[in-house]
Amino acid sequence: MIKIKRNDFVFGMIYKINIKLLITLICFVFLGTSIYGNFDSLSNQVIGRLEIIWLLGGILFSFLSIIINAYAWKLLINNIGGNTKNLYIIKIFLATNIYKYLPGGIWHFVSRFNTLRLELSTEKSLESILLEPLLMLVAGLILIPFGSFNIVIFILCWLSTLFFLPSFRQFLIKKLKVIKANIITNIDHLKDRKLLNNNQNSSNRMLYPYKPLFVEIIFVLTRFLGFLCCINAFSIGSLVSQGELISTFSLAWIIGLIVPAAPGGLGVFESVILFSLGSYLPEASLLAALLCYRLVSTFADILAALIYPVKELFKV
Repeated sequence: MIKIKRNDFVFGMIYKINIKLLITLICFVFLGTSIYGNFDSLSNQVIGRLEIIWLLGGILFSFLSIIINAYAWKLLINNIGGNTKNLYIIKIFLATNIYKYLPGGIWHFVSRFNTLRLELSTEKSLESILLEPLLMLVAGLILIPFGSFNIVIFILCWLSTLFFLPSFRQFLIKKLKVIKANIITNIDHLKDRKLLNNNQNSSNRMLYPYKPLFVEIIFVLTRFLGFLCCINAFSIGSLVSQGELISTFSLAWIIGLIVPAAPGGLGVFESVILFSLGSYLPEASLLAALLCYRLVSTFADILAALIYPVKELFKV
């Protein structure tokens, strides 16, 4: 009896551990150890005029990627039957994107949902929020096989495109609503499952999102170009194939999208890149590029969030 109770206690403790937080902490330790071990080499990195030009290019591509991501979301909302005529979808996306850096990592979703349901039904508003990360996930998976062209990896990654077929999509929407609805919406009447039971007709009416998926792939590629600019700023881009770079970037970006407890995948993205490419590239230069890319992408998010406030301020 004592042994059984002890096992129950152990499994209970494991269940209560926040796996995402644990993985994020491990990544922070790994990244911190790498920075500490390469501190002298990092401090010797020189950022001159050419490096600044590359980093400015990184900001430009990262900024453009946010606009493209916003447009993909607009296409997705139209695809599920939402009427966006009275909604400035791109403005909503850009204004709320910066909220992903707030603790919890869900406040950009919450803000978008609260804005959308002023014009759209609660059901469509929620589906647009739940399907957008899935669309990004599939777009990233499509690019992973280009690093090795392994047929097994290619098939497994491209099978993710089946997620948006009516039967798969219906199942996923239902499960996502059960898992995420109360977190995003905080609406008590969702507990009566009326909304959960209404997803079948809506999902079947939604056509396969070819256009949103295509634009989302362009978003990931543009995001990658911002990363590549940071890599080239430290003259290490030519030391590894472009296919390997884009494959590793897509994998790290996906893991950073799914796993992190830290805002914006902080620490997780960098650790995956460092672990994957650390044996091919000079570690200090790679660390410098990763740190710069984090600053570049964050600055681009801030710029994107300021577009409409600045336009309103100057009445442009």
